[in-house]
Amino acid sequence: MPKFTPEELAVLRQYVTNPESNVFAVKGLTGIIGPAYARYSRAQGSFLETFLKEFVKEGQLDALKAKDAIERILIAYGDDSVGELEGAHLSMEQVSNLATKEVEDRRIGGSPIEQSTRYVVYDQKNEQGQWRYLRPKEIMESPVKELYERTMDELFETYAGLVEPMQAYYCTLKPREDARYDILGTGTKQARTEMKDEKDIKAFDRTYKADIRTKTCDAIRILLPAATLTNVGIFGNGRFFQHLLSHLYTHPLAEMRDTAVKAHEALDHVIPTFVKRAKKNEFLATTRLQMQLLADEFLQGITPDPSTHVTLLTHEKTDFYTLTLAQMLYPYSMHSLSHLYSFIAKLPDTAKERIMATYVGERETRRDRPDRALEAGYPLTFDIIGDFGIYRDLQRHRMLTQQRQLLNPHLGFEDNTDIALAGFQDRVDAIREKIEKLYNATKGACGNTVAQYTVLMGHRMRWTMGMNLREAEHLFELRTTPQGHPTYRKICQIMTKEVLAHYPWAHELLKFVDHDDYQWARADSEANQRRKERKLDTE
Repeated sequence: MPKFTPEELAVLRQYVTNPESNVFAVKGLTGIIGPAYARYSRAQGSFLETFLKEFVKEGQLDALKAKDAIERILIAYGDDSVGELEGAHLSMEQVSNLATKEVEDRRIGGSPIEQSTRYVVYDQKNEQGQWRYLRPKEIMESPVKELYERTMDELFETYAGLVEPMQAYYCTLKPREDARYDILGTGTKQARTEMKDEKDIKAFDRTYKADIRTKTCDAIRILLPAATLTNVGIFGNGRFFQHLLSHLYTHPLAEMRDTAVKAHEALDHVIPTFVKRAKKNEFLATTRLQMQLLADEFLQGITPDPSTHVTLLTHEKTDFYTLTLAQMLYPYSMHSLSHLYSFIAKLPDTAKERIMATYVGERETRRDRPDRALEAGYPLTFDIIGDFGIYRDLQRHRMLTQQRQLLNPHLGFEDNTDIALAGFQDRVDAIREKIEKLYNATKGACGNTVAQYTVLMGHRMRWTMGMNLREAEHLFELRTTPQGHPTYRKICQIMTKEVLAHYPWAHELLKFVDHDDYQWARADSEANQRRKERKLDTE
């Protein structure tokens, strides 16, 4: 261990947890820690010695000296790799659900957490008396402005009007006096009348309230549109944020570009060096436009095929080249992956070469990298139809490749059985029909990319998921736990059956997939939370 003077130790204690130990955590060095770690990877001495030498002057962290050191280190080491050693926390608040999907698609190097539709009820207006949905610039400057606001207002009024009636409905299905929860941690569920301690009674009531509330949220979220305002917090490294900003700058929607400007400004205050190269990617903007034109040309007049909710394409039965071309066309179409695969397999070689050349584009440097279709070739590739709400939950998985098609109402709507049994299906049908008319009007006035804002979480969409068996094990077992949303539990149960039908030897690997159905998905989870709180109170 190096020896430091008392004065040096005093400086170091401001920035590391214990400068006299060989294991310590660094603190308070955002914007500097990345270059400092990179520098000491090639230094003869320790991190602490390198830090004192390169970044400290006369006992103080010297901004000018640090800036000079950072610039020299980035030139020598490359700012991409150094950027992975630097991180920041960023909040994006009151952005649309559509925007959060674009953010969460940047799946490497970032960890997002988003406001949950399972716990938050969107039945309150803001301080200006407006419902919480985005009013996109493109729509507000179009002829459908008034229709959009009028229909969205009615939609949120319908949603808000179902909150109390659906809670009342669930209370009739599960009256408080009949409810049972393992609040005490005894392994058996107790009724409220069995609670003796006042704290336990309150814990029971909190659990019951949360049980009914989450059940209500799960049912009525089908009416929330992609324009619903939400909050997302992200921790990411510098490389992640640079790619995220570039992606948002390149996006055709004004909300994404405006968010990029604000996020860039915020990150300039904490990790400026690592986001300075973020800008619109002209290469991708051009190739995406050309791919859309090509897909429209090739698929004109071809009706999308009706298909099942889950289709598994395995690598033994697919040609890698053809599958890659199908993945290239996929996000620019409304067709299933299987349909595109069959279509492309019959094309002449010149047409196939044209798809490849258009997708790859005019690369001028190694940084001109084509999109995610080049990740095709996983042993398990699923083509999925599920509602937008399901996608929001399953999109978060990062050990895989996902591509989605533009949101639209043409694949139908996933009605909720409980709403129908409670007697409110007519309300859902009435507003859904108005929303679908709004979608068509918005598409005509602003295009199908902008029209996505009007699509509801209950509308079905199509996306692909490519994965290996390890990710399949993680995804299926996690997303079929009892507390999971019933709709994505069903999708993952079907995905599991598809895998086992092709590869029965994988049965033992997927043995913790839960194939049962549960009426009260969150009840045990909420009770478990009370047990944890109870344990904390007694410690």
